[in-house]
Amino acid sequence: MSKWLLILIPVVLITLGQTSAKYGALKIVDENNILNIYIAFGYAFLILRGLVWVFILKKIKLSFAYPFVSLSYVFILAISYYAFGEVIRINNIIGTLFIVGGVCLMGLGEIEIKRSLND
Repeated sequence: MSKWLLILIPVVLITLGQTSAKYGALKIVDENNILNIYIAFGYAFLILRGLVWVFILKKIKLSFAYPFVSLSYVFILAISYYAFGEVIRINNIIGTLFIVGGVCLMGLGEIEIKRSLND
């Protein structure tokens, strides 16, 4: 499996976990009973993400892999808007662009290092 695809797995799991937890939080009607199936699934996704992360760290450098986890902010921002009707402000968009730009720089840096090693 490509390391690029491998790195996206925890991003998707974080996104699913946070989205499920948010949906579950919105379904709480009794403050004394804060656990429901959506919250349980949310935390199950996050636990699974932790297990997958250990496998990823065995194969990929932490300094390369970790910045990609921040891509979950991009997906969460979109889901917040489309699924939950949250307001997205210009500072959210600018911050997200910085995140994407930083991840692109990390990826390009890794490609450039490999090229220079092969020359």
